[in-house]
Amino acid sequence: MNPIENWSDIVPPVIKTPISIYQNRSLIHYWYKRLLVAAGQGNTNIVVVGRPAVGKSVLVANLYGEINELSWELPQSSLTTESKAIRLGDWTKLVRVIPGQSSIQRSDGLAEAFEKHKNLEGVIYVTDFGYTNERENVLKESMITDRGITTIEQLQKVNLQAELEDFKNICQKITEAHAKNQGPKWLAIVINKADLFFDQINKAQQYYHPQLDSPFTQILKECLLTIGSQNLKCVSMPICSYETDLEWNKEVLKTQIGGTENRRALYKYLVKNLSELSDKL
Repeated sequence: MNPIENWSDIVPPVIKTPISIYQNRSLIHYWYKRLLVAAGQGNTNIVVVGRPAVGKSVLVANLYGEINELSWELPQSSLTTESKAIRLGDWTKLVRVIPGQSSIQRSDGLAEAFEKHKNLEGVIYVTDFGYTNERENVLKESMITDRGITTIEQLQKVNLQAELEDFKNICQKITEAHAKNQGPKWLAIVINKADLFFDQINKAQQYYHPQLDSPFTQILKECLLTIGSQNLKCVSMPICSYETDLEWNKEVLKTQIGGTENRRALYKYLVKNLSELSDKL
């Protein structure tokens, strides 16, 4: 029996060109998006938001492939909106990371993503289950001495409370965008720093899973009640973008992910879910 021929081989060379373009459309789309980023243009497809120091930039560096480069260094606090062209599934998305600190750049980035156009497909809300370490030593000392936040357990509670206000603001942005028929179509809640809560990962899931009940998910459910749950696909996923211990007032919480394979498994699960969300549009 003769081997099965490619149907495209049957087509005359003159007609093959469109087929080749079709087969390479995702690659062409990738380079087109990269050109838009390089030129500082293009509408946001996916916006990455969250409080300061939760790991938004490191997460996107993972998705972009930068974190494995020898020249890559752990970023400091981002004060400006970052843009990347990232392949998810068959297509490339223009991803913008909004600064967590209150600033003109944050306000402008949120306005560009949620208010100015209809190209916003998804929102990645990055959190860390309250294990946010203050990067500025002066502010850290103030939190310890002036506010009495002396233990990691107290730090987690304070951060989780602040996160509720931040997430409520993002849900309000989503609600207002839907009122104008401007999306987004999906929300991915990404819980970073899983290496610090790997021994209580089920507890973290109960707190962030859209179908379970917590102060966090109550805000989400109120949003979905307003816009309709069928209009916003929601998922939650743990991730460890970068392994590091958490030190607070001489108390140390050691990284406990249990090896590179566990970290990779979480990352693959993240990419799989994000790709499926993107490809369904």
